[in-house]
Amino acid sequence: MNTYDVCIVGAGVVGCAIARELGRRPWDTPLHIAVLEQRGRVGEETSGRNSGVLHSGIHEHPGSLKGQLAREGSALAVSYALQHGIPLLRTGMVIALSWEDVRRGLWREMSTLRRLWVNAWKTNIRVSFVTPSGLRAWEPNLRTCCGIVIPSVSVIDPLAFAQSLRTGSEATGTEFAFNNRVIGIDEDATAYIVTTDRQKIRAACLINAAGLHADDVATLALHNKKYTICPLRGEYYELVTPEKKSLIGRLVYPALPPQATGKGIHFSPRPNGQMFVGPNEVAVQHKTDYTSRKTPPGVFVEALQKFLPALDERDLRWAYSGIRPCVMTGDRRKSDFIVSVDREAPPLINLVGIESPGLSAALALARHVADLPCIQRRFRPTGSRSPSHGAYER
Repeated sequence: MNTYDVCIVGAGVVGCAIARELGRRPWDTPLHIAVLEQRGRVGEETSGRNSGVLHSGIHEHPGSLKGQLAREGSALAVSYALQHGIPLLRTGMVIALSWEDVRRGLWREMSTLRRLWVNAWKTNIRVSFVTPSGLRAWEPNLRTCCGIVIPSVSVIDPLAFAQSLRTGSEATGTEFAFNNRVIGIDEDATAYIVTTDRQKIRAACLINAAGLHADDVATLALHNKKYTICPLRGEYYELVTPEKKSLIGRLVYPALPPQATGKGIHFSPRPNGQMFVGPNEVAVQHKTDYTSRKTPPGVFVEALQKFLPALDERDLRWAYSGIRPCVMTGDRRKSDFIVSVDREAPPLINLVGIESPGLSAALALARHVADLPCIQRRFRPTGSRSPSHGAYER
């Protein structure tokens, strides 16, 4: 049985980022880290099936972990992408209110713009409130009453990002074991025995970053059901008509009422020049249900035609879907990120409900985990320098 200092379950973008961060920290002795992944490569689930947007955090409550880590992590991710040659589209984001919404009396959407503006002011996110003429300068073909522009928002290639983080963590000695599904977790006074369908390993610290399956892994470790993930599928269509896919060049999101659980169906450009629309939100029973009962393209057209009247169902082709590992609160709202130290010694850290903006937050979330007191006590950083400072400056 191989022995490690840290076992990370899950090789999505968050698991890879944590492995890289822990491997780069100046501990008393270098950490021996293992990452277990049930799939055949990094980022095959939620991490690789999203819009690739590096969110500013403006949609989140200013005091939430989601908001804080999205703000910090998106800036780190842009710097990381530029340093490592990862495809990046520096598009900016428009959150728009359509004339149709105004005519229908949906002034709640206007209040949403006001709420987002306040969020931006509280968190020092640079935004502009723009009129129709101002928006035409940004997006000449966009029909809208008014909106908020966030120029700092970018789109990254999420799979290239996750793969680069894996490569960076392997450079510090991290070992990845793919096609290893965790089926059992036992503990003694000093370590965890993690059993997969292929092997057993022993680790002094266990970090559960299993995404869609984080609730199941936590149950194995805690021997009771503490967390429940409610999978939500988001579907995407590609805009394939050449003369229409170039009509919108930036991320365009709708202004949604406060009770909305998502960010809305939007125009979603990618660094490789493709243009997608989506995602919606569909509750599914199974965490692998990517294709049953696909939402027809007319739903997406209806959501976006108010911004681009020329859009037609024939312009869209089914592309893919992703499933978000949501945890719902008692009032049926999505919970904040859960980063829970469920045992201090040996350390057991469960990351649950890491859905959007998890991609944006990944690098900051990795720092947050590495800074946890139970990690600091167990592995003892060398010197007096704060472990967060300079972690990405080399």
